[in-house]
Amino acid sequence: MKTAGSVFIILLMLIACSGDKDMDKYNNLVKKELGNKRVDSIFFGIHFGMTSKNFFSHCWEMNKKGIFRDGLNNMYVLYNLDNDLRYPASMNFYPDFNDNTIWRMRVLIQYDAWAPWNKPLFADSLMFDALELYKKWYSEGNPFIEIKDEKRGTIYVKVDGNRRITIGKYDDMIVKVDYTDMLVERQKKK
Repeated sequence: MKTAGSVFIILLMLIACSGDKDMDKYNNLVKKELGNKRVDSIFFGIHFGMTSKNFFSHCWEMNKKGIFRDGLNNMYVLYNLDNDLRYPASMNFYPDFNDNTIWRMRVLIQYDAWAPWNKPLFADSLMFDALELYKKWYSEGNPFIEIKDEKRGTIYVKVDGNRRITIGKYDDMIVKVDYTDMLVERQKKK
């Protein structure tokens, strides 16, 4: 019984240490990248620093071309990922503005045919499919690193210059992707 307890404690310590190593790797990457360069591109011609007027105008033009549509509750912009993942999916996104410019982009991705009984379309599977798509979209720069978080579970993070992309499971249906301009984030925390 003592041996089983000792093994359990050692396993817990190893798990905790691997989480610290993940965070150390992330923190070192951020230190290296933040002073290195600016990377403002997000996707589809949208970028950090884009004014709200330019964002809405751009989305309107993309809507007229049939690329974007009204998204979730008419509060997001919708892009259909019909041929990008294993199954048709929806990508709903909307930025946060600071001084009237984009500094963060919130993205929600879900398979269109998700249902509580349709386990292959749960966020667990979607997260890996989304990660593979994002590795193609953002093949340049640093790779995505895996971070195990006690509260949020496994997340994947890519840091290039001031741009951080975080991919994680939001719930059983949705994978959440956040783009953050870390320079603005740092300024907002002061």
